[in-house]
This record gives sequence, C-alpha cells and structure tokens, in this order.
Amino acid sequence: MIGAPGPRPVPSGLGARIIGFLTIALVPIGLVAYFQTTQLDRETRARAELSIAGVTEAAANSERSLILRALGAAEAMGATRSVVGVDPEECSAYLSDFRESSQNYSFVGVLLKSGRVKCSSTDTAVDLRNYPRMLAAIQEPFPAVTRIDNPAVSSTPVIVVSEPFEVDGVMYGHVAISIPVDQMRPRDTGRETEYENIVTFSRTGQLLTANSDWEDTRAHLPADIDLASLAGSSEHSFLARSADGESRIFALSPVVPNLVYALSVWPRDSSAATSLGGTGIARTLPLVMWAASVIVAYLAVNRLVIRHIRTLRQQMRSFARDRRVPSQSNAADMALELRDMENDFLHMADSILQDEAQLENTLREKTILLKEVHHRVKNNLQLISSIMNMQIRQSEAQETRLVLQRLQERIRGLATIHRNLYQTGDLGHVNASELLSDLIAQMTILPPKDSDGLEMTKSLADVEVYPDQAVPMSLLTAEALTNAGKYMAPDPDGMCRIHVELRIEPDRSVRLEISNSHLAEPDADAAGARPGLGTRLIQAFATQLGGALEQGPAGDRYVVAVRFHLSDFKPEVVDY
Repeated sequence: MIGAPGPRPVPSGLGARIIGFLTIALVPIGLVAYFQTTQLDRETRARAELSIAGVTEAAANSERSLILRALGAAEAMGATRSVVGVDPEECSAYLSDFRESSQNYSFVGVLLKSGRVKCSSTDTAVDLRNYPRMLAAIQEPFPAVTRIDNPAVSSTPVIVVSEPFEVDGVMYGHVAISIPVDQMRPRDTGRETEYENIVTFSRTGQLLTANSDWEDTRAHLPADIDLASLAGSSEHSFLARSADGESRIFALSPVVPNLVYALSVWPRDSSAATSLGGTGIARTLPLVMWAASVIVAYLAVNRLVIRHIRTLRQQMRSFARDRRVPSQSNAADMALELRDMENDFLHMADSILQDEAQLENTLREKTILLKEVHHRVKNNLQLISSIMNMQIRQSEAQETRLVLQRLQERIRGLATIHRNLYQTGDLGHVNASELLSDLIAQMTILPPKDSDGLEMTKSLADVEVYPDQAVPMSLLTAEALTNAGKYMAPDPDGMCRIHVELRIEPDRSVRLEISNSHLAEPDADAAGARPGLGTRLIQAFATQLGGALEQGPAGDRYVVAVRFHLSDFKPEVVDY
C-alpha cells in the first residue's frame, strides 16, 4: 500500500516538539518584563516632566507677576473715564503721575486704534509707525505683549503690555505699559547647573526675555519648531535638535495663558531630564528576549512544519500538473501528523487517478452512444425524406405536392441538425454558422418567372449554441427562408434578394435576421385571413428560443428577426 503509516513514537508528535521549543523561548517572562519596564519608563518620564516644568514655572514667576500687574493696571485705566474720556493734556498728567508712582514702568500711554498716541506719561513724541509689531497689536481686540529693542522713551529694551479699551461698546485702542527688560529676566531657582537657558516668548512667537545673550539663546532654540506653533499648548516636554545641531530637551510652561510662555532648555544628559531621553539597556533587554523567542519559535516551526509542508505542496502541484502519483518523502524527522497527511494525500491521488480513468471511459462511451443516436436519427429522417420524395413524384395535385415539399424541407432541416451534432467533437454545443450554412445550402428556392434571378447572401458570426437552442433556431430559419421564397418579389434592379444574418449584439445577445425583397405580409391571403402555418411555426420557434420576434416590412425589404440570449445546457430532471 502506498504510504503506509509507520509506528507512532510519542516524542515524534508535532505538538510535543513545538511546546518544547516555545518553553525555551521564555515568551511569557519576556512579555511581563517588557510591560513592567514600559510602565516604569512612563512613570519616570511623567515625574521628570513635572520636575522640569516646575523648575521652568518657578524661573518665570517674576515675569508672570510683572505682566499680570501691568495687565491689571492697564485694564483698570481703560475702564476709567478720567483717563480715556478726558482731553489729552489731562490724560497725560494722570499717566505721568501713575508712572512716577511705580518704579517698574518706563512708559504709560493710551494708543488709539488709528495708530495715534492720544496721551502718554512723557513729552517725547512716539511714532507707532516705527514699531510695526506694536501697531499690529493695537488693532486686535485682545491683550498683547510685545518686545521693543529701540524704544523712543527708554534707553534699554522694554516689554510693552497692552490691554484694549472700549468707548460706548466700540474698541478705540489699547492702554500700553512699558516694563524694562532688565526687570523681567528669568531668575535662578537654585538649580543653575540644571538647565542651559530659559526664555519667554509671546503667543506670536516673539522672544521676550532670556537669561543669556541673544546669540547663545538662538543657538539653543529648536531648529525645526517655530515658537508660535508652541503657543496655546499646556505644560509638556519634548526632545528636539537645537539650531547649533545638538540634541536637547525642552520644557514648555505657560506664564500667562494664551499670552506669554516660558521655554527651558536642558542638556540631554542632565540629571533632571535623563529619563526623557530613553531607558537604555533596561528597555532593550525585554525586546532582546522577545526577539530570541520569535527566532527560536520560527526555527522550530520551520524545521518541523514549514519545510515539510513545502515538500507536500510541491508534490500536490506536480500531481495537479502531470497527474502522476509522487513518491513518498523519506524525511526521518517529519512529524507524525505531517507524515499521516502525506500518506492520506498519496492515497487520495491514487484514488483520483482511478476515478478519472473510469469517468473518461464512461464519458467516451456516452459520447459514442450519443453520436450513434444522432447518426441513426439523421438516417431515419433522410429515409423519411426519401419516402416523401417518392410520394411527391406520384402525387398529381399541385397543392398536395407543395404541402409535401414544405414538410420534406422541415424534415431535411432536422436531419441537418442531427448530422452536425454527430460530426462535432463536443456534443454539448454546435457551431451556429456551420449549421445555418448547411441548412441554407440544401434548401431549394426558385425565383419568380418575372425576375432576373435570385441572389442569396449570408453573414454568419461564429456563435456556439446548445442543442436546446440549435433545433428551434434552425427550424425558424428554414420556415423564414421558405416564406421568403414564397412571397419574395424583384427589387428595382429586377433581382430577388434574400439575406441571412447572425450576429452578436453589444449586450452579448444573439440576433438572427432573414430578409427578402418583398413588402407583402407572408402567409396571409388577400382577404386578410389569419396567418398560415409557416408564420405560426416561426412564432412557436421564437418562443422556444426564449427570444423576441420582430417581423414586418423595413423599407423595400421584409424582415423576420429574433433576438435571444444564449443559455446553458440544462439536463432533464428524471423522476424515479
């Protein structure tokens, strides 16, 4: 017997081998270690972010206090009629007294939306056109903080805090207060060795203050991140490359939400920010364990399963291609389950070959018998046609001879169909072009005496039809040709013309059309009697085809056409 199963030693079981290899891989331990390390890393990172965010927030406390006080003062003055509702001289005197009472401010002024300074705490003329950022800020209906490096009043750079004010519900401008930059530098928090720099910036991305010179500050800022894009964010930290090419850690903290933000810059190796840069070996060790588990599992499955399945697949492909039973593989380390699978396949292949041989013999015998049946039917029909021909010659009545000739042509049409069926190699379908050509060739159609002759043309596409449709299609063609020969008349050229066309429509349907040079209705007498036998047969055959019949005059020709869809062969259901 092909592929007889051998003994079943327990160690050769596929499940036992795979379990042994996966036990070595220590996958569960690796997963536990990875999840624990990931959780620890997440917690450590959260603590580090809180730590450096707290340092950043503490370093910017002085800026927060000064800006909030200036905003409060500007808002109070904007709501006071004694400032915005009086004449400029009175307003300037009030603002001058306010500035002298506070040592933190270098300038206080009321800036109108038009760009004009209504009043200020100084006699020096201020032209806002020299400060486009300030001019743009006073057009907006919300507070703004702007740095001016070359102010007209102060000799040092200032931070201008402006608050909008309204008159009768309409925004007129801003109340602006200038604070020298020297008073707003971020202060140290006692951890001067931790961060390299700390800056503050406005919501538009303008740098306001820094605890180092501008050149070092710009070198420390992120190279690919715009400060304006950070505005609106909550406290967080991130790793980015600075403008000088170094990788640093940055911590963002709002100083005045939606207005001023602080950004601290930390070295990658600083103690407060170490956990933000990665966990090193502690995090990669679980990944190494996991990779080792995957490799071991793959090697195990590949050695025990995949390579043997690949061999079995090649055997199946070879059998499907050549129909040859492959030899049994001699892999000594093949698992028991796969060895049984191979044996089952070999048994199945041998059975398939035997079944196919039996089916081929049965099909060959059936084909021979069917061809013999069609051949005998054709011979019998030809015999009947010969007998009818003898009867026609003995008949004296012309009407009887015509009826017998019509009947003989129908029988000869059936004989042609059966002859094509036993001559074709595949009994399941018939070439309609060859069938109709033979049918047209055997029909005898004589032109009228008053014509110059008969011109028979055809245009037949190669269409494969099934026997169930070949019979009614042929009989319909024969009846239509007989009617055409009976009722045709010469055209203006004196010729009688008949044309048979078979074509495939765009929707994959088939159209059969028989036309002749005549305009009269076939099979109807002058008194308008009901259609004759030929017309009724044509209608019946069209119904058997499952098609739509069209007949009638079309110009100088009479057309009989049927359009039908090709159908699959449906075997007859036999009830036992």
